[in-house]
Amino acid sequence: MPDEAGLDAVVAPRASALMDSLRAFGYDMATALADLVDNSLAASAREVRVEFSTDEGAAWVAVVDDGDGMTEQELHEAVRFGGSGPTKERKTGDLGRFGLGLKTASLSQCRVLTVLSRTPHGLACRTWDIDLVRAADDWRVRVVADEEAAGIATRIGFTGAGTMVLWRRLDHAGEGPVLARKLGQSRSRLRMWFHRYIARGRLRLIVGGHVLAPWDPFCRQHVATQDLGTERLEAGGQVQVIPYVLPHPSRLSEAEIKDGAGPRGWNAQQGFYVYRGDRMVSAGGWLGLPEMVIAPQTRLARIEISMDPASDHVWQVDVRKSRVHPPAGLEEDLTRLAVAAREASVAVFRRRVTQAAGRQGRDRELTFGWIQERRHGTSRYLVNRQHPVVQAALAADGGAHVEAVLRMVERTLPVGVIVIEAENDLGRTPQAALEGVEEAEARADLAVMLAALPDDAQARATAVRALASVEPFNRFPDMVAEIVGQMSPGV
Repeated sequence: MPDEAGLDAVVAPRASALMDSLRAFGYDMATALADLVDNSLAASAREVRVEFSTDEGAAWVAVVDDGDGMTEQELHEAVRFGGSGPTKERKTGDLGRFGLGLKTASLSQCRVLTVLSRTPHGLACRTWDIDLVRAADDWRVRVVADEEAAGIATRIGFTGAGTMVLWRRLDHAGEGPVLARKLGQSRSRLRMWFHRYIARGRLRLIVGGHVLAPWDPFCRQHVATQDLGTERLEAGGQVQVIPYVLPHPSRLSEAEIKDGAGPRGWNAQQGFYVYRGDRMVSAGGWLGLPEMVIAPQTRLARIEISMDPASDHVWQVDVRKSRVHPPAGLEEDLTRLAVAAREASVAVFRRRVTQAAGRQGRDRELTFGWIQERRHGTSRYLVNRQHPVVQAALAADGGAHVEAVLRMVERTLPVGVIVIEAENDLGRTPQAALEGVEEAEARADLAVMLAALPDDAQARATAVRALASVEPFNRFPDMVAEIVGQMSPGV
């Protein structure tokens, strides 16, 4: 209704309608959990546990921390939509901004949100129940813990100071195998977003009994990782930028290749990693910078950006703290740094190809099972007839049949399919199948190959040196020496 002067009127939001709208902010399980972890860190928590039950009809998820906890008054404000808002100055370490995260993140997954918080002054409780809000069409919140919530708190050992956020009636999160899968998939993203906290011993993060290890997107412990230097820029506060170029996958073990791919794979994880304080808020991608596209050759380029949480409005950090937009004043510098990192990534692949081609040119008759032949601007790939193992097979009885098989293999080599597969599986590298061979398999293959070699001692010694220098045998020098030692003294 208008006021007495007839100049202003109050238009209050309809609770039942707005509550449903606030559930549609685009959270998934991982981003919703991350928002709760942010709150725990702001409350000085050192350990955060995600406990759950996937039982059909009685599923729930609880996030429990050992932080400071909240009094009745503090909890009442914490569950208020809007809270203190984005303009209020926050203490160092407070990762909140909009005053919506706890509520919108939780209610994006469930219909009943209960928060229990304990301080030396006692236990406080607030529960949002969407059906209660709808029935009353008002912002009604329960202030006493129901029997089920209290029972779950006891079951998971919420007894000391801290806070428990409990989700029930998981209409969006699901139950049974669906819920279990979502929670399992969340682990890799949580260990990415909070890796600085975990690595520095400031957070112990546990999901379903699994203690999460930090995931360093920049592979900084590897000797072949390139640090292209640190730059400090200004944009509503100081911004630190460090471009990295990761090692060529051939320099990584199978475990390192798998881990380095991150939650979304090598291709999608290239680009900028933006940190708000120590919390990662953007993981990969090129931030919409002009002419910056995801490409296989640039997948080794990853750039760390650290900004002050106080300047997040300049970066347009969204409510979920999962997307950012760089300030216009930084685009030129970020583009320059991105171009340098992308070019360095391309150079790593180019250098690898050049090195391989050089080795092939020097030792073609011995070291490579395949050779490339170019005619009229196109390439075809041929089995190297000068390879000692191939020579032995051709010289033996039935050599003509072996030659026929080799020609069939060459003519039917699915080069196009290989190219498509390589683009879709960017963790793979040339000879990746050989690089994954275990010692037992390599031992058996080498024994068979040596048995087929000529009797001439000098020829056998030359062949053994060639085989010992290539994949996969070059990774097992002790095994090669052992087998060679069992051969005739002439070798």
